[in-house]
Order: sequence, then structure tokens, then C-alpha cells
Amino acid sequence: MPDKLTGMQVFVDVVKTGSFVAAAGVRGLSPQMVARHITALEQQLGVTLLSRTTRKQSLTAAGADYFRRCEIILGAVEDAERQVKFDVTQPAGTLRINSPVTFGRYSLIPFIADFMRRYPQIRIELTLSDTVISPLDNGMDAVIRIGEPDPLLRLVAKPLTPYRLILAAAPSYLDHYGAPLSPAQLPQHRCLGFSPWLAGEIQEWTLTDGRQIWHTDVSPPLVINDWGALAEAATEGQGILAGHRQALAGYFRRQQLRPVLPGYHFPDQKMHLLYPARRGTEARLRLLVTELSQWFPPADGA
Repeated sequence: MPDKLTGMQVFVDVVKTGSFVAAAGVRGLSPQMVARHITALEQQLGVTLLSRTTRKQSLTAAGADYFRRCEIILGAVEDAERQVKFDVTQPAGTLRINSPVTFGRYSLIPFIADFMRRYPQIRIELTLSDTVISPLDNGMDAVIRIGEPDPLLRLVAKPLTPYRLILAAAPSYLDHYGAPLSPAQLPQHRCLGFSPWLAGEIQEWTLTDGRQIWHTDVSPPLVINDWGALAEAATEGQGILAGHRQALAGYFRRQQLRPVLPGYHFPDQKMHLLYPARRGTEARLRLLVTELSQWFPPADGA
């Protein structure tokens, strides 16, 4: 049985061109196939659409009404196809993203700003939270998470650049206290504490040079639960700060902070973009996955 949408298109062509032969030429069909489409439509609808004579055919009252409705439906189909093609080349709509607070505030925002300049039709809703959430339960399109992804979530886990913490301090602090020469000297320095990491007054900092690992206990004189506030305290010369390398880049450029123990860093933590597999074909989400992977390439472990 001919499909109904093609039948509607053929019917509209017959009405507009005035004959089966002319419609056949427009549609690339034989006149016999055009007649089959019209007959099939009339049988499905249970009405006569065209009054046929040996010389011409004319619309019945039911045919005239059906013609108007077909034009509306076919126009809507064309609009939908155009919109889909536009969305592929010019993605539009809203992306809801969740990210850890520090990474989102200091590392993700430059990416989002660049992304939105190039794709102005996309609207982004970014929420920052250090709580592990599932996009399936929280209405998110994608979630960025540090650490091993939970396999029970059954999400696509796209690797991003590993999350690396390095040490920094203000020039005023280094001028006054000097710089440690090895991880073993850190307990003699004022090391600032980020409270989500801290359990008690002693905090273990684990550092590596890529070959060996050092476990060092430090006793932070200042503990804050917001890394941005902790970084500001570090710029005031309050102590040595552990922070994400990309978050510290701006402080280094402005010479507010300097690297400490530049040959050492905290062990890298895996970072992933998580999203539901069934959403992966959507143009705007697919674009986000591609662009984010290029901005934070997983092969960049340095």
C-alpha cells in the first residue's frame, strides 16, 4: 500500500498541475502510479476526492477540504525538516549542565563563554555543586564529575583532562617564609585547608613527582569551605594553597601567586562528562560533548 504522506503529496501535485500526467512529471512517477496513490487515498478516506472524466478531473467538496488540510500538513512537515537541518548546522535550545564548584567557576566558565560566542542559539543553565548527582534524576543534560564514575548510574562517561592539584603561594608569603624545597618541608609551612578535604586538624597532602609519592601531614592554620575565598586568603600572604592548575592560571598571570614545588603535584584524578546514552544523538548535546573533549582533552595528563 502506498504510504499516506506520499499519497498526500501526489494529490496536492495533481490539484496544482491539473492532471495526472503533469503530476507524474513533477513527482518522477508514472501516470499509473499517480492514479494508484489517489485511489489508495480515496479508499482509506472512504470518499471521492477527484471527479474524473476522460479529459480532466476536478475537486469534489470533500477533495477541496482535504486539499487545504494536506497543504497545512505538508507545510508543517517541510518546516520540521528545515528546523532539524538547521539544528544540525546551527544547534539551538537549552543545555543544563552540572559541575563541581571550583572547576565550574574557574575552569569551565572560559569554555562556556567561548562556546556561547560561537553558538549564540544555545542557552546554558549551569549549576555548581560538589554533591554527586545523576542527570537522570535531576533534569540535567550532562554532569561533570571528578573521580571514577559510578557504573550503577548507567551513563556514558566521556573522559576529560585529569584533574590535577598544584601548590601556590603569594610573593609576600614566599619573601617572608621562603619556599619549601621538598614535600618533607611542608609541615614547617602555613598550608591552607579546604574544609571538604579536612577531617580533624591534621590533613594529609599526597604529592608526586611522577616517579615517587610523598605523604605529608600538614596542620592548616586557616580552613575555608570555599576555594575562591581560600585563594583570596593566599593572595594576602596567609599560606600555601593547593588548587586546580587551571584555576590557578589566572592568579599566576596576574602575579598574585607563584608556583610552589613546581616539580610536584597531587596525584591526578580522573574527570568525566556524564550523560544518558539515549540523549547522545541530540545535536546540541553532541556538540557539547565534542567541544568539551577538545577543550579539556583526555590525553593531556600533564
